[in-house]
Amino acid sequence: MSVNEPVHLPPPVLYKYCPPERIDILWNVAVRFAPPEEFNDTFDTQYIVTGPVRERIKRIKFRAATGIFCLTETPDNHLMWVHYARNHTGFVLGFDARAEFFREDGRRLAPVCYTERLNIPVPSTPELAESDLPFFKAPAWKNEREWRCVKQFGREESRFVEFEPKLIREIIIGHKTESSLTTQLVSLVDAFEMTKRVQFYLSTPSPTQWRFSNVPTVYSYCEHCCGQGYTVTRA
Repeated sequence: MSVNEPVHLPPPVLYKYCPPERIDILWNVAVRFAPPEEFNDTFDTQYIVTGPVRERIKRIKFRAATGIFCLTETPDNHLMWVHYARNHTGFVLGFDARAEFFREDGRRLAPVCYTERLNIPVPSTPELAESDLPFFKAPAWKNEREWRCVKQFGREESRFVEFEPKLIREIIIGHKTESSLTTQLVSLVDAFEMTKRVQFYLSTPSPTQWRFSNVPTVYSYCEHCCGQGYTVTRA
């Protein structure tokens, strides 16, 4: 992203790597917009202020009010599976990136700009708005190919934002994911009547390359075992 470039249309699907406990996203049909201080990047949404105290206070207030929902263009990144989906035991959710959800209620979706210059977004710079700050990161994070949906939250406002089940377009099962978690995912897709809209994939390590492939897979809810299992068919 560059403030001097036109806004680019996002890819049709953006992805969220999830550890097993984030099954709560589907249970509650809600995502959380986290504050920058919770992230593992110390410099997230930071900038240098050399002016009056009131400008430093403004910076602190802005950062505290910022909520970020992190996504990526890449559904087969080995390191992201390790770091964000607990070493392939979790799953990946694919969201319809062109849905109104990412633009309504003050939300903004844009790609991250990776730059060598520390704290480049200074509010006094005319072409850079304070709202651009969450979209700049160091080049060390470039492999994540991140997009962010950002919103400012009031002090008492919940950072959990509900969404329509149809926002989910894909679910990728990790190659080490426990069958019990897969059962929950399949059951929730069935319960929310998402079966015709959601494509399942199985993340599969290649036997000949240092990479993973997402193999289209049909997971069917088992009606004969009281929700305790599923059947699998390779698409």
